[in-house]
Amino acid sequence: MQEQLLKTKNAIRMCINCRTRYLQTDLIRLQCKDKELIPYTNFGRSFYICKTCFNTKDKKLLRALSRACKKEIKITNLERLING
Repeated sequence: MQEQLLKTKNAIRMCINCRTRYLQTDLIRLQCKDKELIPYTNFGRSFYICKTCFNTKDKKLLRALSRACKKEIKITNLERLING
């Protein structure tokens, strides 16, 4: 898969949890606003998470999200994003 990513001209981004590189279109882009996770609003700092990591709920994911937001967040926000 890494060879396919290197040959493509599309943007490649990294998941903040598993640190695996994917095409940008295969990732979910989120941002933090007032200690809550929200879909990216085209303004401010954002980060990417793969769909596999997005569906898991573990301490590693919570630490990665808190690190990306530069503050502590609650995992309930993630559940709300998953459920819509």
